[in-house]
Amino acid sequence: MKSKLFSDVITNKKKSIDLQLNDANNELIVKNRDKLRSIISSIVFCGTHDLALRGKQSDSGNFQDLLKFRIEAGDSVLEEHFKTCTVRTKYTSHRVQNELLNICGLVIRKNIIEKINNENTIAFSLLADETADISGIEQLSIGVRFVEKNNDSVSTRICEEFLGFVPLEKLNAEHIALEILSFCKRNDINMSKLVGLGFDGCSTMAGTEGGVQRLIRDKHNKALFFHCASHRLNLVVNDLNIVRGVQNTVGTIKDVIKFFRESTLRRNLICNIPMLCETRWSAKYKSIRVFSENFIEIKKVLDSLPTNAEVNRATRARAQQLSSATSETSFIVCMQIIAKYSAMLEPVTNALQGISVDMISVQKHVNILLDTFRRHRESDLDSTFDIIFKTATAVAQHFEVKFKIPRIVGKQTYRANYDAKSVMDYYKKSIFIPYLDSLLSSLNNRFSSQNNAAFLLYNLHPYYLRKKNQKEFMDTIKIINDFYHIENFNAEAEIWYNYWNNNDIVITDETLILDLLQHCQFFKAIAQAIEILICLPPTTCTIERSFSTLRRVKTWLRSTMSEDRLDSLCMLSIHRAFVFNNKESFVESVLDVFSKNSRNLKFAFSE
Repeated sequence: MKSKLFSDVITNKKKSIDLQLNDANNELIVKNRDKLRSIISSIVFCGTHDLALRGKQSDSGNFQDLLKFRIEAGDSVLEEHFKTCTVRTKYTSHRVQNELLNICGLVIRKNIIEKINNENTIAFSLLADETADISGIEQLSIGVRFVEKNNDSVSTRICEEFLGFVPLEKLNAEHIALEILSFCKRNDINMSKLVGLGFDGCSTMAGTEGGVQRLIRDKHNKALFFHCASHRLNLVVNDLNIVRGVQNTVGTIKDVIKFFRESTLRRNLICNIPMLCETRWSAKYKSIRVFSENFIEIKKVLDSLPTNAEVNRATRARAQQLSSATSETSFIVCMQIIAKYSAMLEPVTNALQGISVDMISVQKHVNILLDTFRRHRESDLDSTFDIIFKTATAVAQHFEVKFKIPRIVGKQTYRANYDAKSVMDYYKKSIFIPYLDSLLSSLNNRFSSQNNAAFLLYNLHPYYLRKKNQKEFMDTIKIINDFYHIENFNAEAEIWYNYWNNNDIVITDETLILDLLQHCQFFKAIAQAIEILICLPPTTCTIERSFSTLRRVKTWLRSTMSEDRLDSLCMLSIHRAFVFNNKESFVESVLDVFSKNSRNLKFAFSE
């Protein structure tokens, strides 16, 4: 008998005992992985849809209900697992949930960082901003901007990716800089590729002596700081408050909107108008524009409420105050001025929030605004204000409001006396001209070029290159190379200059800098310089959007959530497209990481 068995094994008619045991072990592992795969998929579903996993009790909540629903839908593997498992091998406890969520976040983050550290990626920029969550913890949101290239090095796209939240114990520059650098070190990010820092303009982040950007630049000198363009444009509008009439008008508009929105009954009396929020860039312009477009309807309701016996006394009194404020000549004229220029700023603000926008696009948008505002201030001053004033007059006639000049005295303390020949002339001199002057001055100051080496990279764009003679161009190239030290850059730049000046390829200022990489197959150094330019962060809108996710995930009902759980859930929510597009491989990656530690059930084939 023994000889017969030995003969069968030698002739491969039967498997040896060790192979049979190994097959049984592998079959057991496959079954165990199938069980856990359903649990991981349920956790991923909750995370990508911003659903709370746990309920009031440990055995209730969306996660447990989703597992039951899977069984009802025919998941026989999961059903068999729950029937036969022990408490220690069920793998649905909150500790296992936290561990699997943490692994999900790590897998997503690792995928992004591998792209940054890839040899095809030349450079990247760090983005960061801070906000307080619902429980009062200061959360630092960290992200990156880089160019993702396929193996052909031709098909490229700009990526801005969220990497995670870091809780802050202190809000000074030293602590924030330390947390950013520690985060990068923990996640093995290749900091030698860092070329840009995108923050807001507060002194803690942007300070040239002791700010976060200065402290990081001391260790990584190629990392130039860029103040977020969307923040700067928002500050331009805030600077307009130096014009008293504008400040008072904006305050009145906010009060009127708040008056109608704070009551359901009053809200139904007018169309829906978004709140005028100082920190939400698009909402501010849209709110003023919609308010102006519906002002006649709003004013009629305000005028009717003080005599309406169906509303309470407080409502009648407040409506009377707002009705009087909105009947002022200065308010009506200011509202039309602000609405006109808010409508111009709104599309630019929306355009700056795109990921594909680059530094050249930002400057082009700003230059268009500057050219338009200068024309309105100089050659078209009278005609522009004439249109605004006629619109304001037409609005005033609906309510029999007569335009008049404020009282003028010999000695004026709180406002200027203007030598005006008419009502129109008075408001042009007292409001319109100061408004445009402030707008132009603030735009020029806040969007002036500060990073010379970085902004000189614009000259690699053929549209700007063709405007320079060869000596001017090569002088620019020398400054760039002295800062970035790109191998063979000077020699390639000379050929690049001749290449574009000796052919008829049509290139305009509308040509995206990203598209130029298609012409760089034989210009490796030029491609590196262009990629650096693309990576420089024009805005931090990606980071701002992560705050919206934070508020969806950490709500009043989930305010005691741990930091690791919060970070992982936000990673799943923000990167849901990546998870959905790679669902099977993503779940397998999570399973592989989970199986590395010793478990009560076997999940790894290497065991």
